[in-house]
Amino acid sequence: MSDGSTVFIVDDDVAFCESLSVLVSSMGLKAKAFLSPTEYLEQFDPDAPGVLLLDVRMPTMSGLVLQEKLNAMPICPAIVILTGHAEIPTALRAMRQGAVDFLQKTASESELYDAIQRGIERDAANRAQYQRTLELDRIFSELSPAEKEVLEHVLHGVPNKRIASILGVSRRTVEDRRARLMQKLNVESLADLVRLSVEAGILAE
Repeated sequence: MSDGSTVFIVDDDVAFCESLSVLVSSMGLKAKAFLSPTEYLEQFDPDAPGVLLLDVRMPTMSGLVLQEKLNAMPICPAIVILTGHAEIPTALRAMRQGAVDFLQKTASESELYDAIQRGIERDAANRAQYQRTLELDRIFSELSPAEKEVLEHVLHGVPNKRIASILGVSRRTVEDRRARLMQKLNVESLADLVRLSVEAGILAE
C-alpha cells in the first residue's frame, strides 16, 4: 500500500541515506533523501503524502526538534524515528510527539517495511481528518451572524420561545433561522446538529 506516498529520509550519514533509499525503492516505494533537517524543511510540501524516516542525532538540528517543528504545522507526513542510539527517554519523547514507531538502524527489512506501511496508513488517516476539518470549518463559516446566535442557544438546550426573548425577535424568526442553519449544515435533527457541532469543535463533548 503506497497510494502515491513518498518515503522521505532525513539523515546526515550519506552512505546510510543512499543505502536506505535503495532499500525503500526495492520495496516498491518512492524514496527521497535529505542530509539535514534544514534541507528537508526548505523543500517541505504539506500537500505531499508520505512517511518521514528521521534520524535523531544530527549536527545542526536534532530529529526531535524537526519533529516538533512539523507538529506545529497543520499537516505533515507521519514520522518513523530511525536511529543508531536507542535511548529510552528519546524514544518516549518521540512517541509522545506522535511518532508512528521508533526503530534502531539495525532493524530488519520486514520491521522497517511494516513501520513504513503503518506510517502510510497514519498519514492517510491524518489527511482525511484534516480535509474533514477544513470542510466543517467551511460549512459553519457559511452561517450568518444571526444564525450563529441561534445555533449557540440551541446547542445549550434553550427553547425557541426563550431564544426569541433573549434576542428580541419573534419566535417565527428564530424558527426560520434555525431551519436555515440546519439546511446549510445538512442536518435533519437536533441530535445530528449536536454530533456535527461536537465534531467541529464548536461544542464540547
